[in-house]
Amino acid sequence: MTTALLPQDNQQVEIEGIDLEASPLSLEPDKRTIYTGSADPEIESLYGKWKKGKLILQSEFQRQFVWDSIKASRLIESVLLSVPLPIIYLAEGPSGNISVIDGQQRLTSFFSFIDGKFPSGKTFSLSGLQVFPELNRKTFQELDELLQDKIRYYEIRAVTIKKDSDPDLKFEIFERLNTGAVPLNDMELRNCVYRGPYIELLKAMANSPEFKALVGFKEPDTRMRDVELVLRFASFYHATYLKYQGPMRKFFNQDMEKYQYISKQDAYELKRAFKNALYIVRSLFGDSAFKRFVRGIEENPNGSWEPKKFNASLYDVLMGIFCDKDKNQVYRTLDALREGIIDLMSTNEDFIGAILFGTSEVGRVQKRFDLMRFLVDDVLKQTKKQPRCFSLALKKEMFDANPVCAICGQTIQTVDDAAADHIEQYWQGGQTIPENARLTHRYCNWSRSRKD
Repeated sequence: MTTALLPQDNQQVEIEGIDLEASPLSLEPDKRTIYTGSADPEIESLYGKWKKGKLILQSEFQRQFVWDSIKASRLIESVLLSVPLPIIYLAEGPSGNISVIDGQQRLTSFFSFIDGKFPSGKTFSLSGLQVFPELNRKTFQELDELLQDKIRYYEIRAVTIKKDSDPDLKFEIFERLNTGAVPLNDMELRNCVYRGPYIELLKAMANSPEFKALVGFKEPDTRMRDVELVLRFASFYHATYLKYQGPMRKFFNQDMEKYQYISKQDAYELKRAFKNALYIVRSLFGDSAFKRFVRGIEENPNGSWEPKKFNASLYDVLMGIFCDKDKNQVYRTLDALREGIIDLMSTNEDFIGAILFGTSEVGRVQKRFDLMRFLVDDVLKQTKKQPRCFSLALKKEMFDANPVCAICGQTIQTVDDAAADHIEQYWQGGQTIPENARLTHRYCNWSRSRKD
């Protein structure tokens, strides 16, 4: 069953599929509700709303005007010929303002012609007209009043998606209306659907120097991937990983909807937790943050950091686990935490699988968070008892003295690939003291239990 989305204004529509003025859109059967309004406003009316700031033409989620003067001129010529134009789609915001979802290039062309110049500042004079070649090189002000009125009072069909519509359904509609040469991604769509103080907060957090330095963005990302990373953190911070339900996309959308009009207190707490996590992760890993350390193999035991490969799952767990940890306590155990986390990501097969495969599955999400949390909590507790991990200072001292693996006898290439291993294993009562330490490849240390 398909129900048209062109009822009278504010009529409630129960849908199982979607037919936006014969647009080939459809959804899985459900009971969700969307509210729409349809009308045939004149260009003059839309132009007036735009001038008053009530029609958001080039909203942040939209790309800039890309039509050339010939294409824009032929649109004007179509109006003079009374040719019907495609529908434009609008979305009503919380404050009553209207955003253009589909039709930005057309409306920009109309408004630019009336104003006499393109957004770039270039004069808009008609060019490339075939039916009315005598109008080439004329501006709007140079047209006869009759032709000006024909443009001003031309009616164009517009469908407006009301602000009370179901957010998930509205998100899907916007996605399907996104027919540009470069489709909008999920975060760009959220920037439209969930306008309000929360999205502005996420943008501000993404623009913080500490965050940009840690994730490698020198400038705000043009596709809002930096903002989505902040949203990832915020979603797990708010709901916790224990309440995660996939898919990720819906999980993030739910957070955007719930906190769309975030309170000042909630905003303050989110920023504080975000900053806390950033400082700790930077202290732990610096430029290697959110990359995975890969152990070697039997043929080549040398391991290495994955170059320029950002792992979003590692980002989630590191930021999520350290957001509420006491920095002073963490800094007292920084070396042990670093060693433990590198060991976890390079030798624990359950953790490796959870950050590489099926990463949005509920079980995988909970597995990687649990393993990281158990490790971090265990290390932090060791401040008052026998530590499990040797200090980084001892490992560096051993590496500088003799960077040869005590198990395979080959040279260890980097200190990060070195493990200070217990000669008498820890679980058998071996103490974490220099006399019980030997230097090995991480791979060799990992494979030791299989060979001993």
